[in-house]
Amino acid sequence: MYSSYGELCTEVYDLSKPLGYSVGDVEFYLECLSNIKGKVLEVGCGSGRVLIPLLRAGIDIEGLDNSAAMLDSCRRRCDELNLDATLHNNEMHNFSLTNKYDAIIIPGGSFQLIEGREQAITTL
Repeated sequence: MYSSYGELCTEVYDLSKPLGYSVGDVEFYLECLSNIKGKVLEVGCGSGRVLIPLLRAGIDIEGLDNSAAMLDSCRRRCDELNLDATLHNNEMHNFSLTNKYDAIIIPGGSFQLIEGREQAITTL
């Protein structure tokens, strides 16, 4: 997966897609996950553009991303909103977590960052 989301890329992302920004995807996930009672994992959670609104809606969601800078931004945003988030720093095509999840989401933009067909297949 592209690993170019450093500090500057994260700042630009957060400015261009502020918390609450949605192209209909946040609402889509809220609707799809409304009946899920257990844990959810967002793979490619970045700085929390999708994860934080889902947390605020009461969904028990954790995040995974390969960018430490994006995860730091997500943690800061969660802290500002008094939200407790479990975040994992790892690659979406090669990770192992001990928790069980009732649903896993991978927003389309995040999935498109995967380099190559083999990694995409492995991810799925």
